Amino acid sequence: MSDPADGRDIERLDIELRVTGDDLDPERITRMLGVPPTVAARRGEAIDIGGVPIVQRTGVWAYALPASPEWELGDAIDTLLDRLPHDPALWESLATWARVAVICGLFIHDADRAADLAPDTLARLAERRLALSLRIRGGPIGS
Repeated sequence: MSDPADGRDIERLDIELRVTGDDLDPERITRMLGVPPTVAARRGEAIDIGGVPIVQRTGVWAYALPASPEWELGDAIDTLLDRLPHDPALWESLATWARVAVICGLFIHDADRAADLAPDTLARLAERRLALSLRIRGGPIGS
């Protein structure tokens, strides 16, 4: 087991920026953020998830980094934010009509694991009005 202070207590990390809203136009989000989505659909459209079409109850646009056992939480968030515009006015506008969050899936094998975020990383999330959702999952890790 690693020392909680070394930041390597998470076996795998998935991270994405997710934008949702009933009237969401995925093409508009792509133009605003300047990166292609990993997943995008308008409300009522179906997205193929694992071979199963799932009809979206709300519009969704997501940009994900590749999953990696090498990521540390703060570094992954910083890398994600580095790929997106910094303009606070853009994020302020987006937050008035859509829900915007950084979603982190933290996969662990054992209890008593830790992940830290530096004040600078928290400030970068806050200045963009981004919620942070941590989804912690234990047990065996699939591929």
